[in-house]
Amino acid sequence: MSRKGKRAYVPKPFESIEGVPGARVYASIYVPMLQSKAYRNLTNGARTLYTFMKAQYRGAHLAEHLETEFVFNWAMANKTYGLYTNKRQFYTDIDRLVQNGFIEVVEHGKNTRTKNIYRYSDKWKSIT
Repeated sequence: MSRKGKRAYVPKPFESIEGVPGARVYASIYVPMLQSKAYRNLTNGARTLYTFMKAQYRGAHLAEHLETEFVFNWAMANKTYGLYTNKRQFYTDIDRLVQNGFIEVVEHGKNTRTKNIYRYSDKWKSIT
């Protein structure tokens, strides 16, 4: 009896650019989250930031940390993704994501001059 392997999802032509690094990395956000009170509390900037943070879940993981932990810093938001020109707004949106239960801060790197480490959270479910 043959064993069926898990087939990787192949993006549709309107979803990605084949041959580009990261072309098969995606960010899934489910409808219950989109309909939640916590998600409605977010600004459009915070929603967009969360979408890019979710791409880190399917992208590169930190080898020494849990699968739910990721790094997302100002340089990544500004230079890699072109999301922000205002550093203060970037950190305000991160604070909104923390306050509404989408992410948690695992490690602040401010005093050690290392990257901040975040963890995905399900606390958004209890926001009413």
